[in-house]
Amino acid sequence: MRRLLAAGACAVALAGCAPSDPPADPPATSEDPTTEQSTPAVAGPAVPTGADAVAADDLFVAGLRAGAVDFADPETMVILGRGICAELQQGAPVIAEVDAVTTGSGGKWDQGAAGAIVGSAIGAYCPEFRALLPN
Repeated sequence: MRRLLAAGACAVALAGCAPSDPPADPPATSEDPTTEQSTPAVAGPAVPTGADAVAADDLFVAGLRAGAVDFADPETMVILGRGICAELQQGAPVIAEVDAVTTGSGGKWDQGAAGAIVGSAIGAYCPEFRALLPN
């Protein structure tokens, strides 16, 4: 648990180094105000592109290294980190993501390492969820 807390704090500290995301554009609306949309629009942060995406990926991998997470392929970890934030944006609890990473690793990562992965993902890709990390 102590390692999980340290990983979360590390991710939050590293997140301060991330480039700020531009505000998301408001969802497009229909020209006809009487037209109802069948599915409500969910506004989320803009997915970084270009240099911002590279900076976010570098920040994520640096967070993994700072949390002493054992991994072989940074590109695979980036996919995992972005997926974690996608799940959080869909309403998944942080602890569920930690458990999913632990279980999905087939025993490679304990909850401390999984916490470092989730915390680093939040710091790099979805800092709007920082408040969900333990203090």
